[in-house]
Amino acid sequence: MSALAGLADAVLGLVRQYGYAAVFVYMVLETAFLLHYVPSEVVVPFAASQLVHDPLSFAAFVADTTAGATVGSVLAYVVFGRYGRRALERYGRYVHVTERDLDRSTALFARYGESSVAWGRLLPFVRAFISIPAGLADMDLRRFVAYSAGGALLFNTALTYLVYTAADETSPLGAVVAVADRALAAELAYVDAHTRFVIVVTGAVLLVALAAWLARDWLREHPALAKAMTLHAVRALGLLVCALFVLGALTAPANAFAVVTSLWNDPLVLVRLGFTERVALLLVGLLAGALGLLAYELGTLVELTALRDEARERLSR
Repeated sequence: MSALAGLADAVLGLVRQYGYAAVFVYMVLETAFLLHYVPSEVVVPFAASQLVHDPLSFAAFVADTTAGATVGSVLAYVVFGRYGRRALERYGRYVHVTERDLDRSTALFARYGESSVAWGRLLPFVRAFISIPAGLADMDLRRFVAYSAGGALLFNTALTYLVYTAADETSPLGAVVAVADRALAAELAYVDAHTRFVIVVTGAVLLVALAAWLARDWLREHPALAKAMTLHAVRALGLLVCALFVLGALTAPANAFAVVTSLWNDPLVLVRLGFTERVALLLVGLLAGALGLLAYELGTLVELTALRDEARERLSR
């Protein structure tokens, strides 16, 4: 324990002396498993307190830490992922990676798929180890880099923000938080004014979820059919909403807009931006139709069951 504490002190000293360069190198080494036992939760906040003083240095620091974390994750993906357990058997004891660590991260990736590479960067244990099962499953390198960079960006931004400001609305993220607070207040006011409508929608969602849970055995046995039915339903819903909005806009825009905004107030934003009620209805309807079609087309390209089975097969080798 004392040796690790001494190592952590040494890392912090290097950060204090060499600044951004030391932070970048540390992030590479941490996500590449060479210094993962000196946690980012200690080093990044300390480094931010030394280097971040204004919005420009805030952005530069987040970019520096994210770039280092991405490079390190790619190294771990290639070295430990591509060469698998042989590399861990030979070098695992030097980087404090045990067989149990590998099994836990492998099980997580097999259960949640490629998206775990992104949100796993936010978790203390998973952040360092998720690159290994991604490499073992031969995850597409471009997607791996994108997911790793996205997750690292969120993690480093959050830690830096906590150091840079404590809910200060003059900070770069403080303004975003203030906007989010106002949006949340508006949504709560909407719920209070449309309680029955919200209850009906929530109930419908819960019923769909309950039906899916009750039919879970059938869904597992017929994944392709379930996927096709879901995609067709999403596309049909999007086109139906599109048709209703377009019909209302062309026949009685004032009445249709009043009915829509009595239940859903978001189209009012378009009117405040200068659009007429008719154009607002057309834009919302066309957007709903486009989203339905886009979800359908993207869904047909994703074979979730095949990806899951392939990943599990690779991980079991």
